[in-house]
Amino acid sequence: MTARGTYAAALVLVLGSASLGLAAKRAECKRACGERVAACQVVTAEFGALAQACAKAVLKQCVKAGVGSCVVTTTTTTTTTTTTTSSTTTTFPLLATGQTRCWNVAGTEVPCGGTGQDGDLRAGAPLAHQDNGDGTITDRNTGLVWEKLADDGSIHDKDTTYTWANAFALKIAALNTPPCFAGYCDWRLPNRRELESLVDAGAVSPAVRPAFNTGCGLGCTVLTCSCTVSSYYWSSSTYQSSPGYAWGVDFGAGGVYYDYKTDPGYVRAVRGGS
Repeated sequence: MTARGTYAAALVLVLGSASLGLAAKRAECKRACGERVAACQVVTAEFGALAQACAKAVLKQCVKAGVGSCVVTTTTTTTTTTTTTSSTTTTFPLLATGQTRCWNVAGTEVPCGGTGQDGDLRAGAPLAHQDNGDGTITDRNTGLVWEKLADDGSIHDKDTTYTWANAFALKIAALNTPPCFAGYCDWRLPNRRELESLVDAGAVSPAVRPAFNTGCGLGCTVLTCSCTVSSYYWSSSTYQSSPGYAWGVDFGAGGVYYDYKTDPGYVRAVRGGS
């Protein structure tokens, strides 16, 4: 074999080994980065092809920097209020949707086994909540503390609506007026992602997790019931394409929409987490 032939054979061997090594890295990254790839699908679902681009970027970064780039980071937050000072370390896993049933393309319910549908795989952290006995509910996955709503004509009444500006100026301001609701003065309007985390894709009218719609009846208070109206709730997130609108969640069907900031909407306050 000539020197040139020997060099070419060696080059093929090297390139072949590199290709095998790259393939192994890609396979390892697909396993290690599953949660981040899934996050791409959730976060950019409404933007179509961007979800795929996001997933490719995650895997490319992993191949370049190693599987450590796919480890979910922990966020440390410190919250100081008039009545309470707390320091918490919380993680924010992807949550299960709550859907446990499956349907075919005609809308007929079918057995879930082997379909690969959401109701079959039930991916994500199981929904978990704790009623704190003070008119609030803690999401054990996100660490967020939510205001319960009632049917008693109080500031927590489920039937009271607000314009987007008044959600801050009236509802949130009232909750943060000393002695403050449940002893905390850092209540706020949830952002779009936080509000959407309350959706239960296995329920409808309201499409909300069970902890937020139980025992609701005329005259009940936040200490005795938990209510959700099957309608539009405001988030604190402005619709950037047209800033006269803001994002919200319709808990009738669980969809995420935007609406004029001057239109009426319902409000559920949150604290912690960010």
